[in-house]
Amino acid sequence: MGLGKSIYDLTNLFTIFRWNNRPALLRFTEADNVYHSLLLSLIAIEYLNNKGYNFSIAKNIKAKIYKELPKIILSDISLDTKNRILQKDNKIWDEVLKKSYNELKEHKIINFFEEEYDNEFEKYANFIDLMVSLKEIEINSRIFPEYFAIPKEETEKKLRKMRIDLPYINDLESILSYVLKTSTRMTTMYRWNKNHRNIKSSVSSHTFMVVSTSIIFYHLNKNTNEKLLEDIIIASILHDFPEAFTGDVITPTKKKVKGLENIISSIEEEMIEEWFKHDDDTAIIFSKYKQHMINPFTNEYGKYVRSSDIFNAMLECAIEISSGNSQNLFKEAFFSMKKELKKYNFDFIYDLIDEIEKITFFK
Repeated sequence: MGLGKSIYDLTNLFTIFRWNNRPALLRFTEADNVYHSLLLSLIAIEYLNNKGYNFSIAKNIKAKIYKELPKIILSDISLDTKNRILQKDNKIWDEVLKKSYNELKEHKIINFFEEEYDNEFEKYANFIDLMVSLKEIEINSRIFPEYFAIPKEETEKKLRKMRIDLPYINDLESILSYVLKTSTRMTTMYRWNKNHRNIKSSVSSHTFMVVSTSIIFYHLNKNTNEKLLEDIIIASILHDFPEAFTGDVITPTKKKVKGLENIISSIEEEMIEEWFKHDDDTAIIFSKYKQHMINPFTNEYGKYVRSSDIFNAMLECAIEISSGNSQNLFKEAFFSMKKELKKYNFDFIYDLIDEIEKITFFK
């Protein structure tokens, strides 16, 4: 299996829906869920490092993605079912994961993410995962309390228990909750919104793919600059965050009239500044990353983020075409983005494009 096919298979997380044995108002995919955890992890690392820790952004973001890769094979298994499996045999789930990772060796992307959490940060990462799950539960419990009351109660109980062992968690949780309240909007925004989609991707699920692919691009280009990798990860995670305020303004619209793109950028900055005013602690954390968010495609890291953004838009076209969507828009966009990608001075990009093209048109 080539790397292009391996990245293509990562889009399986677009079609794995969480809480799918319950009626729901809003369906979160696995890709949506991972994105919110990555965003909150980035914020938590910055906050905790300011308190004297020395957690690595690259190591812990990779570890989170690595943790999710078995779902390409396993799909989603509910937490309740998993807990019952562990009660009956507390070693068997480890065997399932071990076997899944062995199967994933055919998926070449695994080599780019094989990391473990920093010891102390893993506790915070687990807390964040539960926070994101609780947000999903809370939204849907308002309409379907009879289906979500028990998981809501159980998740809240777990969070209460975890708080006891986590320094600084009260202030940190307040910041994370404020950010998650905003980032959840990205899950309700679908890309290519005016066109029929067979396989929908939200802004948050797309961003998960951009983060993953930009890390791969960094390593394929044989970089060894850890600061560059951190900047790439930060800008990838935040590059579409302003759309939580402005909505998804597509590139052709931005470029329709000269000067409009600059106006939209200034509006994004204004809206973010207004958002900061409602929570000083969040503003302090985000101030360090403001340029990564407002101008994610500038500087050395920008070419990795932008090329990954274009590559994943092309990938979204590919999965639409492969699924039988006959709208010319997706074929035209596929070849337009293929041409755009070849402007980047990355030797590896040609083989990836060729492989995706073969999967899409010649399978």
